[in-house]
Amino acid sequence: MVSFSRVEKISLDRLVIGDRQVRTREVEEDIDELVANIRVHGQLEPIIVAPLNDHDGHYEILAGQRRWLAMRRLGASEITAAVIDERPDRDVASALSISENLIRRDLSVLDLIDACTSLYNRYGSIKAVAERFGLPYGRVRRYVKFDRLRPELKELVRDGAIDLRTAIKLEDHCQRGEVDERQLRQLAAEVAGMSMAQQSDFFSAGEQAGRAPHKPGSVKQIIVTLTIPDLEALRAWARTRNLTQDRAGARIIASFLRDAARGAPRSP
Repeated sequence: MVSFSRVEKISLDRLVIGDRQVRTREVEEDIDELVANIRVHGQLEPIIVAPLNDHDGHYEILAGQRRWLAMRRLGASEITAAVIDERPDRDVASALSISENLIRRDLSVLDLIDACTSLYNRYGSIKAVAERFGLPYGRVRRYVKFDRLRPELKELVRDGAIDLRTAIKLEDHCQRGEVDERQLRQLAAEVAGMSMAQQSDFFSAGEQAGRAPHKPGSVKQIIVTLTIPDLEALRAWARTRNLTQDRAGARIIASFLRDAARGAPRSP
């Protein structure tokens, strides 16, 4: 069992990132949000450190590297740390890092919606809520939009059938035409399994000049296997036309099939 000897302020320049951290990918993703939160509320939780045997007065960060990075960005000189008596072995250090991430339970989306909507109603604007409480503007904006959804979409979000981001896209999409409840639920079921890029292509297709909006059931997703050279060629073609890879592939296939239906000679 790990034993903490003390909690104290430690200079940032006396700390190094341990090589046993389980978080090795996307470490700085959304770090600006953490910086904003600490700027408003301060450091709410200490990081966990252990002494470095070969560097007197220096410590290895076992858990809390993102808080350390955020404090550096804020220009702080010290950070609050819980110090372990002795440097643990590799397995124990990794377990500490895993435990800190596993036991941290995020609020449910519905709880976040309720909280952000309450703050929005009190302070009058998304910007005021984000700045006053150090919350990410984009997320507050998304949660507040829940109240503007039609009842059927709210129900689908509450039931977990679709996420909030998808529901907002569906709301915007359905405002461009008449969609009854049955069509809406069918459309929601169709897009729920799509990736974000596929959803973007799906919803934007109806906005392109000369194209009718998609109707429920009119689009199906397929998986295509390409060689690396063909994939690179597809990506290059997509970039020249400011399209996503999926949208570019769909256009090429559709064009080929239209020509084939007219009997135009095309290479297979």
